[in-house]
Amino acid sequence: MSKRIHERDVASELIDSEFVRALEETEHRQKTRGRRMEQKTHQLCRQVQRALNLALAADDVFVVGVSAAGGCGRLIAHVVVPGSRSVSVALEDLHDRTPRLRAIVAGYISRKRAPELIFVVAPPGSDAHD
Repeated sequence: MSKRIHERDVASELIDSEFVRALEETEHRQKTRGRRMEQKTHQLCRQVQRALNLALAADDVFVVGVSAAGGCGRLIAHVVVPGSRSVSVALEDLHDRTPRLRAIVAGYISRKRAPELIFVVAPPGSDAHD
């Protein structure tokens, strides 16, 4: 028996099987929690996208997707501006209306705090970014 195999066998005898099982369960819980958080973030982004599209229905702006930037506290809304409207004017308008849009989003979602909203222009032909 080689020295390395002997050391591995001795080490495996010293490891408590219950401890190993507890570590594996903890790792499984963390993965499950991570997937759940990702699902919740995606759900929040979809809710905010719907709320913004309802709020902006009368404007020439359409939100094609919302994504989280550094957690759920800051969301990026990807917007499409028709060719008939100036992109810079549309973004300036959205920036000026951000506090009101944020209040609308807050009424639409169920969270303690409304997320910050950042608007960016999506490339032409975009369908979704979330």
